[in-house]
Amino acid sequence: MQQNIIFVKNYETYCSIGIYPNEKKNKQKIRISIKLGLKKVGKKDKLNDTVSYETIIEYLEKIEGFSHFNLVETLALKTANHFTKFKMINLIEIEIVKLKILKQNTDVGFFMKKIIK
Repeated sequence: MQQNIIFVKNYETYCSIGIYPNEKKNKQKIRISIKLGLKKVGKKDKLNDTVSYETIIEYLEKIEGFSHFNLVETLALKTANHFTKFKMINLIEIEIVKLKILKQNTDVGFFMKKIIK
């Protein structure tokens, strides 16, 4: 079985996210990667047979303007729910990383895999 995936990897932006008071005051830098599984690849070499990278990036650009999230998991779910609207998608993988929030440049984050039937 073939799985066709379009992705945007390591997109960096800022987001109001976190449970601690200092996280609620200032936006944090996050890195987000999205993989979208396509049910099929169009044979006609037409953009409307796929999901454009531009469509994914346009959504990611909106994240900085979202209201505050306490949990990374909530942002991942909101993002996944957005992409479930596309009928040609059968798989969504999202990885969100909060950058350098601990000592020694340690990153933490969340990974979600959603299979759409």
